[in-house]
Amino acid sequence: MSSNYTVLLVDDHAIVRGGVKAMLRGTEFDVIGEASSGAEGIRVAEEKKPDLVLLDIRMAGGDGFSALVAIKAALPKTVVLMLSTYDNPTYMARAVAGGAAGYLLKGIEHEALRDAMRAVLRGEQLLSTQDLIRSLRVVGEAAQAADLIEPLTKREEEVLKLMATGLTNREMGGVLFISEGTVKTHVEHIIGKLGVSDRVQAAVWAARQGLISEADLPKLSTHH
Repeated sequence: MSSNYTVLLVDDHAIVRGGVKAMLRGTEFDVIGEASSGAEGIRVAEEKKPDLVLLDIRMAGGDGFSALVAIKAALPKTVVLMLSTYDNPTYMARAVAGGAAGYLLKGIEHEALRDAMRAVLRGEQLLSTQDLIRSLRVVGEAAQAADLIEPLTKREEEVLKLMATGLTNREMGGVLFISEGTVKTHVEHIIGKLGVSDRVQAAVWAARQGLISEADLPKLSTHH
């Protein structure tokens, strides 16, 4: 790949940061900053504006969730991947609700981590429908009204509902009888109008607004 992506590593263990850095050497990912606490992570992210942040959850200097929310508020276009030791559904749900594009465990294989980083930077959805359903329960508790500068069209609402179930552009095109390219354009418009960074956050927004409910997700996901 010709274009390089900039990456910030936020973890309170230097050995973890060193391992990830070594793993990314010679790839399209440039590690442009490191931080050992949530507060430092926020500061470095705001200064360096990376394309992607790999963020630990449990750190000595403040937890990763606070850092996640602050980084996404300051840099909505920056993609954040949580890298955790804990396979905890509540943590995953809070991560998605807070703006993370994915939740990975530290035992992940090197190639799988690089693939996941590439996928989220392309705007793909890493989370399964089950993960989303679980996280939307958490999000639902923090419902808020939307003030969109430009409202979604009827078609964009349809696409958003399908997008929230984790369908690919091609699958959505099949359901709606429109071309994959047309779906891609709709997805770009939706993400732009909502002011979010990716498809996962668009799904979270849809759940917050009551556009989709838990009941919709399993029903729609049968199109797979």
